[in-house]
Amino acid sequence: MKITVVQPRYHDKDEAIAAFLMKELEKVEDGELIVLPEYSNAGGLSDPAEELAAVPRAASMLEKASAIAKEKKAYIAINVLEEREGKLRNSTYLFDTQGEAAFVYDKIHLPPSEVALGIVPGDGACVCDLDGIRFGFMTCYDIYYNEQIEHLASQKPDIIILPSLQRGERVDILHAQLKLLSFRCNAFTARSSMSMESEEKGGCSMIVAPDGQILQDLGKTVGAVSAEVDPKEKYMRTAGFGCGMVRNDAFIDMGLKPEVFG
Repeated sequence: MKITVVQPRYHDKDEAIAAFLMKELEKVEDGELIVLPEYSNAGGLSDPAEELAAVPRAASMLEKASAIAKEKKAYIAINVLEEREGKLRNSTYLFDTQGEAAFVYDKIHLPPSEVALGIVPGDGACVCDLDGIRFGFMTCYDIYYNEQIEHLASQKPDIIILPSLQRGERVDILHAQLKLLSFRCNAFTARSSMSMESEEKGGCSMIVAPDGQILQDLGKTVGAVSAEVDPKEKYMRTAGFGCGMVRNDAFIDMGLKPEVFG
């Protein structure tokens, strides 16, 4: 499978960011997975009133993503700030090759700004089986919570989809977080975020392998980057000195002590 992550320029206007992302979607190929950043319809905004004003744009972007997925026989992951079922949500849609919404993940961990905006957190559902591939989901702030990483690891995902709008974190920490997430879950991670003007913070849309190797990293570059992967590839290691080979996640699982640490 070809995995592509897209990275727009944060300091562009929200309309320009949305247009850029839709243009990048049109480049998707047959069987490819493409991942867009958090707040694809409201990127570049930080004022609550402006963010709410961008909510209606979600519908047209989701409609176009669905149509392109069907036309190109591709998998499209797009995150939007939307109103659904009368509630404001931070939603990541995964469209299948028929253009159907195979899964919708609602962000679980909300920073103070999203709580103040009135966004409703997700109920914990974060895994979807589609065409023989198990997709896991996290969004931006979720990655700081080890309990969600442990839960996701227990679900044995093949590919983790991680839209982000992280603008203030250091580059070295972003790298560490993604390497640890992929290593613990023994899964590929596709992170799409926004390019910042700071060289030390933000950006770093990347594709990371199950062994923690960074396959592609956009750094501060505006655009898209891809990697060809086998979604079922797992990092294998010894089950201790002189022992046979096991999956890395199984090696960690066998030593878990929930009765001690909860």
